[in-house]
Amino acid sequence: MKKILSITLMILLSIGLAKAQKSNPKYTISPAKFTAEDAITITVDLTGTTLATKGQIYIYAFNQAGPGLYNDFCADQSGAKMTNEGSNKWSFKLTLTNYFNATPAKIGTTFGFLFKASQASGCGQDANQSVDFSTTIESLVFSPSVFRVFPNKFTQDDIVTFYMDKNLLDPSKTALKSATEIYVFTDIDYIKPDGTGGYFQISQFCEPVSTTDGNYYTGQTTVADNLALKAKDEGNGLFAWTIVPSKFFKIGDTTSPKFPPAGSKITKIKVHFRTRLSPYCPGTVGDAGSLGDNFGIPFQ
Repeated sequence: MKKILSITLMILLSIGLAKAQKSNPKYTISPAKFTAEDAITITVDLTGTTLATKGQIYIYAFNQAGPGLYNDFCADQSGAKMTNEGSNKWSFKLTLTNYFNATPAKIGTTFGFLFKASQASGCGQDANQSVDFSTTIESLVFSPSVFRVFPNKFTQDDIVTFYMDKNLLDPSKTALKSATEIYVFTDIDYIKPDGTGGYFQISQFCEPVSTTDGNYYTGQTTVADNLALKAKDEGNGLFAWTIVPSKFFKIGDTTSPKFPPAGSKITKIKVHFRTRLSPYCPGTVGDAGSLGDNFGIPFQ
C-alpha cells in the first residue's frame, strides 16, 4: 500500500511540475541597439514550446518605473496582441515612451517582458506564459569612456570599429598618452566546427613570421611595422581601429594551418591599444601605456 501511495504521489508531483513549467522561447529585438524613443520590433519563435499551441499570443512588458501600459495581467487587451508571422513566430512593435507613457529618464536603462496566451486558467500562468526576459535600453545622453565599440553588438562578419580616447586615460599610462602613433595587439577565442576551442593571436613580439610559438602574424615581422594594426588618428585624442573580424583573422584561409579553419565562430575578441614599439623588443623604449586585456568584447 505504501508503495502505491508513493508512486501516486510521484505521479501527481510530476504532473504538477509539468503544469508549472514556463516556456523559454528564443526572441530577437530589432534594432538590437535602441533608446526609449526608438521604434522596435520584438519577435519570438515559439517552436517547441507549450505556447506554440495556445492560439493568440500577447506581450506583457514591465520596468522599474512601475506597471506597464497594459497592467492587468489577466486581461486580453487588444493593444498587447502580437502579430502572427507564421511558423510559430509572433511579433510586436512598440516605442517604450509611448508604451509606458513615461519619459526616458523614468523608464531607465532596462525593461522586462514576457509572452502569454489568451486569458485562460490561471490568467496565463505556468504553461500559458513564458519566463520573464529583460534587455538593456541605450541612454539618450552620450557618456564618454576610454574604450568603446561601434556597433556595440556585432557578429564576426560585421564591420566593427574599436575606439580609444587618450584624453580619458589614467595618468599612469604615460607612454600611451604621449604617443602620436597608436597600434593594437589583438587576439581571439573561437570555436571550431567540431566544437573544440581555439585561440589565435597577432604578434606583439619582435619575432619572424616563421616563429614556432603557436602564434601567427598578419604579414610583417613586428606590430610596429604592420599598418593593418595601426589605429587611425581621428583628432582630439580619439583613435579608431576598424576591421571585419572573420576576414582580419583569416577564418578559412588555407595558406596556413594556424589560421582558424572554415566554419569557425569567434566567441571573443581582445583589443589592446598600445604604443608603436613593444616592451618585448630589445632596445626599445617599452610600452608603459599598454592596456592589457581591458577591452575584451564577446560576440553575439
